Amino acid sequence: MSIERYRDLVEQLAAQFVLVDAQDSEQVTRLHAYGSQFSLYFGGVLSPDSVLLHCDFGDVPLAAREPILRRLLELNTYLFSIRHSAFTYDAGRDCIVLMCRFDLAQATLALLKDVFVDVAAMTHQWRGDHFLAAQTTSFH
Repeated sequence: MSIERYRDLVEQLAAQFVLVDAQDSEQVTRLHAYGSQFSLYFGGVLSPDSVLLHCDFGDVPLAAREPILRRLLELNTYLFSIRHSAFTYDAGRDCIVLMCRFDLAQATLALLKDVFVDVAAMTHQWRGDHFLAAQTTSFH
């Protein structure tokens, strides 16, 4: 039943956004929304009642790498407590990724659109100051 719920959610997303890459697997969906690149993964065997969302934030500038990575660790505290998400580092691509996990039963089109808007705003800020500006204290 869970994979069907995931496929239904993907169909709803396809009606709202252009899917970038449906891939051969029906368990991975990539889409571009609100100026950001998102990937959705069905929880599969380990977590069949969930969907994992990734958003690519991009590379970490070498000139300020250490303060940026420290800031991301600090922000993980806020993000985890608010929406059970966290920044991660993809060493293979040398980039930052934001990850969120949702229960499929609660992962509605409206919820995902709200998350896409919030995360896209965060990616815009990342592109501007990598969260190092003094006014950046938390996300909601």
